Amino acid sequence: MIAKGAQVDAVHAGGGNDQSPRSPAVPTVVWTAVLLVAAGAYFALAAGRAIDVPGLQYDEILFVNAATGEPTNGLFVAKRVFGIPVMLMGYIGALKAYLYYPVFQLFGVSPATIRWPVIAASLMTLGLTYGVARFSFGQMTSALLTLAIAVDPTFIYMTKLDFGPVVLMLLLKLAALWFALRTVSSGLPRYLWGMSVACALGMFDKLNFIWFLLALVVACGALFRGELAVAYRRHPRGFVFPLASLAAVTAAATVWLVLPQLLASQSAAQGVSLVERLPYVLRVYATTMSGQEPFLHVTGSNLTAKSLTNYVTAASLFAMLAWGVVATRRAGGMARLPLRQRTLACHLLLFVLIALQIWLTKKAWGPHHLMMLYPLQYFIAFGMAVTLAGAAGAALVTGAFVASSLTVGASYAQAFQPGAEFEPQWSPVVYDLVDYLNGRLPDRIVSVDWGIHNQVYALGTPRTRVVCRDRWPDFRTLGDRGKQTRMYQSDFQNRNVLAVLHGRGWDIMPTARANFSVWAASFGLTPSLDRTFSSPAGTTIFEVYSLDGAGTQDAPSR
Repeated sequence: MIAKGAQVDAVHAGGGNDQSPRSPAVPTVVWTAVLLVAAGAYFALAAGRAIDVPGLQYDEILFVNAATGEPTNGLFVAKRVFGIPVMLMGYIGALKAYLYYPVFQLFGVSPATIRWPVIAASLMTLGLTYGVARFSFGQMTSALLTLAIAVDPTFIYMTKLDFGPVVLMLLLKLAALWFALRTVSSGLPRYLWGMSVACALGMFDKLNFIWFLLALVVACGALFRGELAVAYRRHPRGFVFPLASLAAVTAAATVWLVLPQLLASQSAAQGVSLVERLPYVLRVYATTMSGQEPFLHVTGSNLTAKSLTNYVTAASLFAMLAWGVVATRRAGGMARLPLRQRTLACHLLLFVLIALQIWLTKKAWGPHHLMMLYPLQYFIAFGMAVTLAGAAGAALVTGAFVASSLTVGASYAQAFQPGAEFEPQWSPVVYDLVDYLNGRLPDRIVSVDWGIHNQVYALGTPRTRVVCRDRWPDFRTLGDRGKQTRMYQSDFQNRNVLAVLHGRGWDIMPTARANFSVWAASFGLTPSLDRTFSSPAGTTIFEVYSLDGAGTQDAPSR
């Protein structure tokens, strides 16, 4: 039993085509370190350049309400336990808010304090990427794989903007995978605690982390039964306790949170067939991993640079499937394959199982959902390249990924410049709006359309936050007269009010503007355009209206 564990440790230590780390050649160690430092430096510089560009988008900062610890009007705090925020939305937990609380207490809220921490977390993700790669490859190949991910614009900008959010998901997913593979390679069940904690935190961060958790359970059970049996026999209680704890947490979260969300979302999308979803999911995956989808979301324009990523990934997927069938038959069964090969098969199986769950979840629709598959495609591509051509294959696939990413990245760098044009929701003009509102002293700042409150609240002064009110749900659908009157009395009557809308034609909730005008007139209020905020190209991004509620009376009941 111990001999088998030692053998597995040896596979982990040198599992690739580089020189054995039992007595590593100094050049290998040095070049590995150089590649890893270069990868981290490039990522940090690319992500950190012009840290406030594009503007802070409202989804990116939905956690700020809970993270500042200040009184809010309740939006983006969906569930509390003993008054403490637990869920920000039905499927997004408050983990990120907890992590940011000390940051905001020490340094305040700004583009730098919001974005640099996720960049730092993504540097940790790159380190874990190298650690996971070492279970399949040698030092140099693992470092090359890490470099390929570090220069990928999809990774750089999806994490800089924490689009979705995705940063903690990527970090915790790779941490859980590293601990799982470390358990398998060493035969020591203590690493299961790390895997269990990472998975539990991943679900707390965002409920769709369960896609990865279920895939990991199936993949490990199918591929590593022998190694897991070794770990169990070595320390039965140490093996069972962490897994039982994770199972209990997962069961509770599934019953109370996951299933209600899943059933509601599936019901809302019941008119969408799985046949229709298949090409849709494939398209969103392809445009996300090529960088097109994030670029379009932020700039409103199409990315002209072409990426090789999807071609390499598709070829690698089909090649690994074919290779897996042949290798398994020759070995006389999956269990007889060497551990390194089964580890590569694990990445493939995780990819397929997660993709299947995304396809079946009808409300999984955006690039942030498809990022659950990232960066498994890199492990698959490098795995096939090394299997077919050794070190030369690793160099070739690295060259293809890096050259493609640098080409696409140059287009991103050119578009993501101060003074450039962005989609209104990502426009840096929001900083001008907030500076203006922070300098005024109204009794209320009312956000009429969806999302503006997040930006104004996050970047506002303490006084600004106190007077902020998010009223888009009330203006999206006016509701009964009693509800309208209560809103008038609490936020408008005998008060000087600034109401903020998006520019005409850019309204997120199309009915909010018209309903706001109707509502104001019914209470004798006359909105007066106070200020507009436009992009460098002249697009009106925000409009601020002033309303004087002094002396107005309730309108007659209707």
